[in-house]
Amino acid sequence: MSAKTFVALRVECDPETAFETFITDIDHWWKQGPRNRLIGIRPGIMQFAQRDGTYVIQEADKRRPDFVIEAGKVTRFEPGKRLIFDWRWPAATDDEPATIVDIRFAPAGDQTRITLEHLGLEKLSAAHPARNGLNDNRFKPMMTQYWQAHLVSLRNRIKTLSTPSGQTA
Repeated sequence: MSAKTFVALRVECDPETAFETFITDIDHWWKQGPRNRLIGIRPGIMQFAQRDGTYVIQEADKRRPDFVIEAGKVTRFEPGKRLIFDWRWPAATDDEPATIVDIRFAPAGDQTRITLEHLGLEKLSAAHPARNGLNDNRFKPMMTQYWQAHLVSLRNRIKTLSTPSGQTA
């Protein structure tokens, strides 16, 4: 049986802008704190970076830019439409498999519907650090809340960027 999370929401912009904000502004909208960041309590910068012709999602230490933790490689990059990347938890052992994050950006009238599916969670062992000791029935809702919080933060960032200076949204 497969285990996945699914989150969807709408943002007040076109799909190209939503995609671009997701990619280029990730450090501003990705939630802060050791539960959400790849390098824990170190001050870091979340980013999509190109390495050897492939995009990766990573976090670099602000004080030591040579200290970089990679979470995954982008396997599908379709600006304004779709982004798929492998996801590996930094604290996981090498024998733990990567999971897949699949994000779609679709026009919905004057808005964009963003859907995110995190697939392959059933492959993670019971001892995987992301599980925090939770069984499948509790782990999946926790992951859904994790991604929902990130997408709400993205929506808020898009609102902030689209609000004319001096006005409140």
